[in-house]
Amino acid sequence: MVREATYEAVYPITAKQYYDVMLCSSFQRLVHVEGLRMSRWDNVDVLGPDRTLSRTIYSEPNLRVPKFLAKFARKSQAYHEYSEFDPRALSRRTRVVPVLGAHVMDFIVTERYVDRPDSKSCVVISNVSIRVKTRLFRNLLERWILEQSETKVSQRDAYVLRALGEREYKDIVSTVDDDPASENVGEINIRKDSARERFSFAIVIVGILGGVALLAKRPMR
Repeated sequence: MVREATYEAVYPITAKQYYDVMLCSSFQRLVHVEGLRMSRWDNVDVLGPDRTLSRTIYSEPNLRVPKFLAKFARKSQAYHEYSEFDPRALSRRTRVVPVLGAHVMDFIVTERYVDRPDSKSCVVISNVSIRVKTRLFRNLLERWILEQSETKVSQRDAYVLRALGEREYKDIVSTVDDDPASENVGEINIRKDSARERFSFAIVIVGILGGVALLAKRPMR
């Protein structure tokens, strides 16, 4: 069974302009590090013909956990993204692959950028699709991922909308940025998790979800 959620946000720029904002890697780094509070966001871009783009990302979230657990927790929830941008469809399709636990889930994010009639604005439509392959905590894990996705999409929209309110569009996309054609350099380490890491992942997920469940039941003070 696949769980899905769709989110929409209106932006005061055209769909093509939003596509260009997404391609601007220096601004996207600000979105993720400042807006989404990621502790790390690294990308390698490969620009294709007609402004198609393949982007590989390595990211580590900044979690609210005790300091002695922070490094391990970030690594345990770090992930890669493999995105394909299509300028004709004004869309992006992203496969999200956790560093640990990639074998137990299919995680896909798709986006479409659609102009609104008779206006210089567009709607960004984000769809998150998740399927957990293991029965252990499947429902809880899928719901938790969708909740986290909703939070991240909301944080992204808030940051970008604030930036557009404070700066001109041309200033955002002209931020000192490497030419995507020259970003086909460097390397993001891609590896498969071992059997020991799979066991560690299961223990981490049990602990995290257990903590989430307890916090959800605890009354606010």
